[in-house]
Amino acid sequence: MSEEQKLQAIQNQLQESKKVLQKTKAEQQVVWGRLVVISKELDKTKTRLFQAKSKIESNETQIGTLTFELGKIEADLRQKEQKLRRRLKEVYKGSGQDFIRLVFTSDSMADFFNRLYYFRKIISYDSDLVHEVRTDADKAKVKRDILHDRTEEIKDLAKVIEEKKVAIAAQAEEKKKAYEGLQQQRKEYEEKIAELEKSSKELEALILKKMAERVGSKVHGSGVLAWPLEGRITSNFGWRRDPFWGRRSFHTGLDIAAKYGTPIKAADAGEVIFSGWWDGYGKAIVIDHGRKRTTVYGHMSRLYEQVGSIVTKGQVIGLEGSTGYSTGPHLHFEVRQNGKPVNPRGFLK
Repeated sequence: MSEEQKLQAIQNQLQESKKVLQKTKAEQQVVWGRLVVISKELDKTKTRLFQAKSKIESNETQIGTLTFELGKIEADLRQKEQKLRRRLKEVYKGSGQDFIRLVFTSDSMADFFNRLYYFRKIISYDSDLVHEVRTDADKAKVKRDILHDRTEEIKDLAKVIEEKKVAIAAQAEEKKKAYEGLQQQRKEYEEKIAELEKSSKELEALILKKMAERVGSKVHGSGVLAWPLEGRITSNFGWRRDPFWGRRSFHTGLDIAAKYGTPIKAADAGEVIFSGWWDGYGKAIVIDHGRKRTTVYGHMSRLYEQVGSIVTKGQVIGLEGSTGYSTGPHLHFEVRQNGKPVNPRGFLK
């Protein structure tokens, strides 16, 4: 495989990595948001399930108490009803004899009516007592039945809540695994940032080496740099929040956005010391202007000059593009003094 083919393979791989990373970040945000919502839903469901189970236990305790009390009431009712039946039976069978006995054994008519009054009073009392006990029993039954029905409803609700809890827990586990997978992907792509920073250092070393090889060269620029491209500044030199990974990183140049394919010009006269693919810079050109000063042009779509070419100030050296780690068509323009990036604005006129 030729060097050009290797560079093209790297370019394709980096372009694909860029797309995957953008998609990964978006998916990670969505999954995280959904995971937060699911976790809250799960907490609420667990709380509702706990409350329902507590209510069921409380109701079942009350039902047990009511059942026990109802048993006692019903036993008492049976005794009193039996007692009343016996008394009424005795009165019915011996009512005639009892009535005659009451007449002949009474000392007077007044005594007879008094005995008759109290006899009837006893029967009435027993009857009222039975009625009261029966009323209490009926009320206890109604209360117990209502409580039982409500408990069954709560049990049905608890069953539904339990099923919902299981479903939500499964969703939470699924989203957690997805989020962890996305975290791993993001970690892998964040490691590529370290590679970019490394490539910047390597570029610095390359520039120093090439400048050392050109000692004695008479090709020098004017010292005043012209803007290589007319466009909108989308990112300045210095610390910024990286458009790919969202973390703070140091931006080593100016990003100038314009229409894809816009001609890019040499900022000053000099010699091309690098032309080709350079990791995150994509297709790039480096020009040595003498006096230990170089300019770097990154993310280009076309390269018109090769290593060793002598260029004049304002000469078109390639076209704007979006190769390497790029979020859209723009030129990444650097000025390096003795290999180290410096703010281009101090040299542009």
